[in-house]
Amino acid sequence: MQCLECKKLLSHQINNEHLYACCGLTLQEYALRHHMPLDLLLNADQINQQDNVSEYVKSNAQATQQVQNLLNGLHVAGAIQQEDDFTYVSLGIRRLEQLLWYQNILHSVGFKFKQEYFYENDSHRVLSRNAIKIPSVFFPPRIVCNEYESFLFQLAIIVAHIGELHEGYLFVDFPDVQDARCIEVELANKHQIRLQPLAASEHENGLLMRSETLEDTSRLLALLDEWLKEIPNACERFFEKQEEALVSKELVFDSAHFITDHPDKCVNLHGGRYTINVKVKDQIDPLTGFVIDYGYLKRITKSKIINKLDHHNINYAAAELSWRSSTEFLSIFIWQTLIEYLPGLSELQIFETTQSHCCYVGPS
Repeated sequence: MQCLECKKLLSHQINNEHLYACCGLTLQEYALRHHMPLDLLLNADQINQQDNVSEYVKSNAQATQQVQNLLNGLHVAGAIQQEDDFTYVSLGIRRLEQLLWYQNILHSVGFKFKQEYFYENDSHRVLSRNAIKIPSVFFPPRIVCNEYESFLFQLAIIVAHIGELHEGYLFVDFPDVQDARCIEVELANKHQIRLQPLAASEHENGLLMRSETLEDTSRLLALLDEWLKEIPNACERFFEKQEEALVSKELVFDSAHFITDHPDKCVNLHGGRYTINVKVKDQIDPLTGFVIDYGYLKRITKSKIINKLDHHNINYAAAELSWRSSTEFLSIFIWQTLIEYLPGLSELQIFETTQSHCCYVGPS
């Protein structure tokens, strides 16, 4: 096989060892760069291979304050996972440099970087996982330090790992509501930075937090500037200007309504299928390639709007619409509900019939 980087003919399959020496790429990066499926680059014994605890050596080094702070930040971010005999942190290929930055700090306590390959039945192809791993028995005990510098470093790790910027507002979905509340209080009391809790976490016991104002975002990012600019990928995500795009999600619901005091037939109860187009405009996240995750957009619209109105009488489902349940007022109601969760909301389109619809742009 010929390496497409150094052009050498190899007597074996291309592997990470050769690529590290040749060009500094991992096998997954090589496959992406040359638009090749991993299946063609791997031997069968490299796929679904079990990691072995015996290949790891327990470190005698004490965990430094930096190591403890990094692990605490990753713990709060929900990034530390367990599988069989191992504890690991994993990130996608676009965030490989960030993962290796973690590894550079954690290698002193025994973490190793691994790129593992497995066949995924649902996708019918070989996938890879980039992770830094350690046997769970070697994992250092958790020691929480709340001193000023430690708190800021840990918060920077949390923001870099799970934070998202939407139309200038910072969103962080904390897996544990207690962690979210502690950070909320600390930022409010010591830094006058306010966070707004939103009932939209993906985690069972979590809490989604959003910076309350654009000024709060600016102050928080300025507070963490020193650390965020050191973490790979964080700088381009939170400080650099990116291309913009507009995305739209269409959802439907069936409802009935009537128009009070209307001089014609609309005074009578009537129903039908409403179609909503929710449009969001924002910068494209360079790490996800999305303006906003369609799953989040659908989940928010469904939980806050569709579930409230579907198969209900609109006049009785929402107090704001009891007198006038026109598509115009319905648009205002939906906008005011969604804008807290979708600050990039740019337009709503509501079709009451195929011939009649309303377009609405509300305040930010």
